[in-house]
Amino acid sequence: MRAGEAIADAVVRQGVDTIFGLLGDANMFLVADLVQRHGVRFVAARNENAAVMMADGWARATGRCGVVTVTQGPGLAVAGAALTIARQAGTPLVLIAGDTPPGDPLHVQSFPQQPFALATAGAFVPVTAPATAARDVGLAFRAAAERPGPVVLDVPIDLQDEPVPAGAVPAPVAVVAHRPAPSAPTDAAVAELAGRLAAARRPVLLAGRGAEAAADDVRRLADRCGAVLATTVLAAGLFAGHPYHLGVAGGLARPLTRRVLADADMVVTFGAGLNRWTADHGALFPAAQVVAVDVDARALGARWPVDAGIVGDAAATARAVTARLDPVERPDWRSPALAAQIAAADPFDGIEFVEGAAGIDPRAFIRVCARRLPARRTTVVGVGQFGGWPNLLLDSPAVDRAFIAPWEFGSIGVGLPYAVGAGVGRPDRPVVAFEGDGSLLTGLGELDTLARVGAPVLLVVLDDGGYGAEVRKFAPRGVDPALARFPARDLAAVARSLGVPAWTVTDQASAEAAFDEVLPVTGPAVLHVRVLPEVTQERF
Repeated sequence: MRAGEAIADAVVRQGVDTIFGLLGDANMFLVADLVQRHGVRFVAARNENAAVMMADGWARATGRCGVVTVTQGPGLAVAGAALTIARQAGTPLVLIAGDTPPGDPLHVQSFPQQPFALATAGAFVPVTAPATAARDVGLAFRAAAERPGPVVLDVPIDLQDEPVPAGAVPAPVAVVAHRPAPSAPTDAAVAELAGRLAAARRPVLLAGRGAEAAADDVRRLADRCGAVLATTVLAAGLFAGHPYHLGVAGGLARPLTRRVLADADMVVTFGAGLNRWTADHGALFPAAQVVAVDVDARALGARWPVDAGIVGDAAATARAVTARLDPVERPDWRSPALAAQIAAADPFDGIEFVEGAAGIDPRAFIRVCARRLPARRTTVVGVGQFGGWPNLLLDSPAVDRAFIAPWEFGSIGVGLPYAVGAGVGRPDRPVVAFEGDGSLLTGLGELDTLARVGAPVLLVVLDDGGYGAEVRKFAPRGVDPALARFPARDLAAVARSLGVPAWTVTDQASAEAAFDEVLPVTGPAVLHVRVLPEVTQERF
């Protein structure tokens, strides 16, 4: 057996059935072996950075470890931004990178892969000998699961053809991450939080993605102590149906949520990445004392100051504090009037829609989306000014990994590849992805990938004819915004030429007609939405 075959065997033993990537000299035969001998599905991207994003999107949608492969040198170098996104998100992911022969430093694709991998992914496992190749695969998967985060598994091209000697270290069984059991808070911490909640007059419980499994316990605590509820954007919909659920907090909070949170005198976060955006740079709950509950002590106060931090599992902490508290009624805070306002809230109230020949008001288009899109979907929102409209105005539940927001590194060009990965990973529900024209054009070739894969992905391209955020920022400083504007292109025609059905939207009538054609989403589709560039906003 060759070392490359041993590596393929070890990868499959980890339960891998799907791998993303781009072929090159240093990984092509490994991929061929995985496909032909093991039946692994290979999703061939058109760009290495996009391939890693697809694997990341797949992992976020499924909860499993994503796997991607690239060739040596430039293959790995191109993937740097995507690896950084995965690292900052804590996505379990193994990137199998070919490498040049160690004895050939003058190879045209020679590149210092280890320091590059450590600077981007943050972890590097080299395969140094055929005898230990299978073991090294297991080490990489274990590291990805336990960090969690991306790991570069480095496989020199010449080593792949070397024979595996007798007595080689066997491949490990599928990795199960060794994570500690949910931690219970100390009695002192429970007593302190119970005392703070009892003394508060206007408390808020704010849950993040880390509290999804604790939703019922946090809800019961809110009812016990008379608190209102809110979530981060990555936990949107967690308390849906509760009469005192304000919705998403942070910079993307809606007007009613902002008004209520401005009066809060205490905010308790559960499993939330409390940061400047969650607090809207201090403007969201300026008078509140803040208590953070997190399983990771290092996260407490790391990105935003807190008055107290409690190390503990969200569910265990909420249950313990509920048991410690006597029921508290707060009729001036959790009032029937507030419940009625929450029930009647409409994100489109008060908007004065703009009409123009150049396109549709993006807010008017999102209103059509709110009415027409299926409730059960995976929503992906890319990075850019365009993202503000679906983020602010469209209800996109995040439970069951249904909301993917790869915003960690602020990189544009993420919407389409993450949508492809999510669509491959969860074909049981359609994916609706929002992208901008400038963002899409950084990776247009992945429309071809979408066409070949055939995943149920509706890509909505909000086209304002340029880099909208930069146009908006140039004007107040007297800089000609033409630097950030580009000629109009027929992106629907481009999509169709690459095999994806597409429609152009310029007004409400064409939006309705396009949805009539595209729904239900059963395969790839693109809506090219020409939006009015003068309608801008700062929150995205």
